[in-house]
Amino acid sequence: MPTSATNQYFDKVFAFDGSSTYTDITLEMQSPAGTSSSVLTDTNDVLYLGSNNRFDMAIFDVDTAGSLGALTWEYSSGTPAWTAFTPLSATYYTDPDDSPDTMYDFSKDGAEQFPSGRMSDWATETVNSSDIYWVRCTSAASVSTAPSLRSIRKRPLAAYCSTQDVFNLLQLKNVTTTDGSGTDFTASTTPTKATVEQYIEAAQSQIEYTSRKSWRPSYVHEEYHGFNLNGFHLDKAQGFKVFDLKIWNGADWESKTQGRKNDYFFVPDTNMIQFSRYFLLPARFTSYNAPVWRWGGGEFTMPVKISYMYGKDIATDPREGGIAFDMARKLASIEVLRDSDFGNLAVSGMDRMQIPDKINGWTQEIEERLDSLRAFETF
Repeated sequence: MPTSATNQYFDKVFAFDGSSTYTDITLEMQSPAGTSSSVLTDTNDVLYLGSNNRFDMAIFDVDTAGSLGALTWEYSSGTPAWTAFTPLSATYYTDPDDSPDTMYDFSKDGAEQFPSGRMSDWATETVNSSDIYWVRCTSAASVSTAPSLRSIRKRPLAAYCSTQDVFNLLQLKNVTTTDGSGTDFTASTTPTKATVEQYIEAAQSQIEYTSRKSWRPSYVHEEYHGFNLNGFHLDKAQGFKVFDLKIWNGADWESKTQGRKNDYFFVPDTNMIQFSRYFLLPARFTSYNAPVWRWGGGEFTMPVKISYMYGKDIATDPREGGIAFDMARKLASIEVLRDSDFGNLAVSGMDRMQIPDKINGWTQEIEERLDSLRAFETF
């Protein structure tokens, strides 16, 4: 059965004081309703995010906004132990009329994405007695206000299914070990565990591209919309958390406050943003040397921008989650069969069948199931 990809927390989270002391805040970061924890309180302090499996996103729930200087990000790479990288938030388009937002800075709820495709030497490393995959963030400059966090979630690279799910589907325990004790791919199997994760990642992308839906948390940075007093639909279906909404007021981008008693609120059932208050949104045009005011147009074209998370939870979606899970593990299994030399026969229940026949059968089944996913909803 699929495991939730929307509510997965890091296996280990450490706060390091830059000198010698590690503080284990794993339980706090796995309990959003519990006690928050301050991190990156001083220059050279480090926040360690550790996972048994590789991941490509961290989602931060901020209790107290931080005001930090420069941050550096690194991943565990064996030799040398750590390699610096630029997180994807630094590559986002920044509106020239808005204040620079070059990297996630813990000043509000948000998500940081990691360029896993360029982290080919990502390896496990022992930190405070935990030998797992790590990403760490260091406060490289003076700290004005330390952020306090309620929780930190992760998005695993293999979100729809696990490498063990692929291993079990192919019934490889007698192939990868001589005594039949194998339970999963490893760094020494062919293909390796990391390679199978890449197959799963490609399968996830194929399913999402074809169905136009997602069963893992995904981030949209500054999606632009026209202004409508009756609200607007998010471009991506299955939105579940809004980080920020800004409206152009003629001078700058003005952040609005979420909540029915504030400026706007999100309705998950309709995937719509509704405005709690009416905003005067003028556009200036000159006609007979006199200003004419109307809604939209000119500099007020597409004057709303929003950043948010979207994606269903594959483990709790009773209608389509199981289909997405099964397609992902079979798409990845097809690539394993193509990539590896397990002989000419594949296990099929109590029987064995030719590998090309197994691949063709799964391919036809996947195409039919993708069609069924497309048929459920209209976009």
